[in-house]
Parts: sequence; C-alpha cells; structure tokens
Amino acid sequence: MLALIYPAVLGTILYELFDTVAQILKGQAPFNLIVFIKCSLLVIAIGFYVADYLYIVFSKRYYWWAFLCDIVFLLMLYVMVIAVDLDNAYNLPHNKIVLLCAFVFLLVYLVWDGYEFLTLPRGKERNFYRSVVFWEVPWLIVIGVFEILALLWTNQLMISIMTIIILSIVTIWFGFLVSRMRKLILSRQAD
Repeated sequence: MLALIYPAVLGTILYELFDTVAQILKGQAPFNLIVFIKCSLLVIAIGFYVADYLYIVFSKRYYWWAFLCDIVFLLMLYVMVIAVDLDNAYNLPHNKIVLLCAFVFLLVYLVWDGYEFLTLPRGKERNFYRSVVFWEVPWLIVIGVFEILALLWTNQLMISIMTIIILSIVTIWFGFLVSRMRKLILSRQAD
C-alpha cells in the first residue's frame, strides 16, 4: 500500500512543479524572487519526502501504528504544498504552516524512532536509532524556536529565506541518515 501512495503523491507534486517551470519557460507566468522561493521550498519538500519514503522502505519493522504515522506524513506533505501556494507569484509562501508541517513530521518521527531505540537490543541498529533521535531533537528545537520567531517577526522575505536554509539542512542531513540506514541494511544482509 505504501509503495503506491507515496509515489502517487510525490508524482502529483512533481507535476505541479514541472507545470510551473513550463509556464515560466513559455512566458505564461512570471519568474521572480517569490516564485524562486516557492520552487525552492517544493524541491526541498520533495527531497525530504523521498528520503522519508526510502527511510520507511529500509525500515526492518513496520507496526500497525506506523501506517497512521505514514498518513500523518502524507497529510503534512499535502498541507505543506498547499502552504507554499505555487500558483500565486505575488505573495510569499505561508512559512509558518510550512514550518509547522516540518515540526509535526519530526515530532512523529521522534516518537517512532524513539520507540525503535528503546525496544531494540544493543547493537549497530540501536546505535543507528540513537543517532537518529539525536538528530531529531535539536532540529525539533530549532524549527520550534524559528516557528515562534516567525510568528513574531514581520519580515516575511527573511522568514522565507531562513525557512529554506533550515529545511535544506534538515533534508540533507536526513539524506545522510537514509544512506547510513541503507548501509546498515546491506551489512546486515551480508552477515
């Protein structure tokens, strides 16, 4: 089921991004800083959710409640894409909602990965989940603090730029964790 839902949702988002790029190239839509910011946020969201999909595929165990977590992840992706509002070339994205989606996503993952860490016996896999939890906690704090600052700050352009920077770092780091998980899976299969 998961193998069908994630690609379908990601494909829809890619279609929206490619449609916008095609409209810009044809001269049917303007290309300005706001559109660049929105396209950047969509690319980051796509990268994050591709990493999420691979992370889940590489997971050894899948619990009944993990499906509910996946539904939350997909809803957050959907809400994030709506908050980016790619069709509107003249207003900045709704960064507070984008940040809230990222926060909820990491919070749900923290619960899932924390459960894995606490229930696994000592070994490489438990150490891996420890490193994941140690990645999630500080980034939850960073995103949470920045969400509060975004609520108080009036410079929406700077909030957009900082959102891109923060979510880019989180996504790249997540990609490294997925790579480590893949290596862990491959080493376990070789044993």
